Amino acid sequence: MRLANWNVRKIADEIGLTFEENANAYMDTIVEDAKSRCPVGTISRPDGWGTAHVVFIPRTGRNKGRLVDFKTIKRWYGREPGSLRDSIRRVNKEGSGNIRIYAGNFKVYWAHMVERGTSKTPAHPFLRPAFAAARSRLKTLIQNGK
Repeated sequence: MRLANWNVRKIADEIGLTFEENANAYMDTIVEDAKSRCPVGTISRPDGWGTAHVVFIPRTGRNKGRLVDFKTIKRWYGREPGSLRDSIRRVNKEGSGNIRIYAGNFKVYWAHMVERGTSKTPAHPFLRPAFAAARSRLKTLIQNGK
């Protein structure tokens, strides 16, 4: 999950300033706010990879009536409380002037499910409210650094 299309140079040109350092400080405040809003679970599982062994006989298609046997893709099943919070970070895209905030990684793949919710669990947004809360201070922070 990410907040993308945040072009610092475009906004700075509109304001008449080129203070990318102040924009980085602004995004760091959003990261800290998002980390404080992020829910921390209680599930703890030892680190490890898991696969599923699938065996079935299809009723239609090319393999109709024949035994199909395969292993699914590997999936990370380890869990530690606070791993979602620890995966929230700011990334500067060099040369483009973009600053992005990411939540989740390969081992914490459920960040978007927590932010937006699923059909079975309610949403617990942490990135969007943090960005919305700091948005009103953007112009003064980039201009003054305060």
